[in-house]
Amino acid sequence: MKTQNHAGYDAFESLVTAHYDMLLRLALHHTENRAEAEDIVQDVFLALLQKPKLFRDEEHAKAFLLRTVINRCKDYHKSKRHTHSVALSAAEAFPAPVQAAFTPIVQAMEMLRPEYRNVLYLHFYEQYSIREIAQLLGKSPNTVSSWLTRAKSHLREVMDHDPT
Repeated sequence: MKTQNHAGYDAFESLVTAHYDMLLRLALHHTENRAEAEDIVQDVFLALLQKPKLFRDEEHAKAFLLRTVINRCKDYHKSKRHTHSVALSAAEAFPAPVQAAFTPIVQAMEMLRPEYRNVLYLHFYEQYSIREIAQLLGKSPNTVSSWLTRAKSHLREVMDHDPT
């Protein structure tokens, strides 16, 4: 019995090791607050530890974790809790050298609707295909493609009008 529990904890630990940073970046992207983002990701992993799930494969586990973090971020925005926290720029989700180069883009992304930000983040930063994003978000590939096109168009528009 102990070996089975040990194997379960090993599997859990490998999930945390493989996906924590990505999930934290995603939560930071949504909450713009490091403490809240860390809480969200820790809550997701704690819930998984308390009520383990069987995943078909690594991609299924990753999709589940991404979807759960996105849902928790939506819950965060619905709650009043986030109104009393200190805001953190979404640019801080990136390493320091990247921040300087991409700050205007990150600021423009902050102006997008959440679904557009999600699609841009998953497509360009996490390298998901449109089909994979559609599966993760429970939307049709056409919807995801449309959101991606609109998001890129909006970013271009904002960047063209940026005086810097």
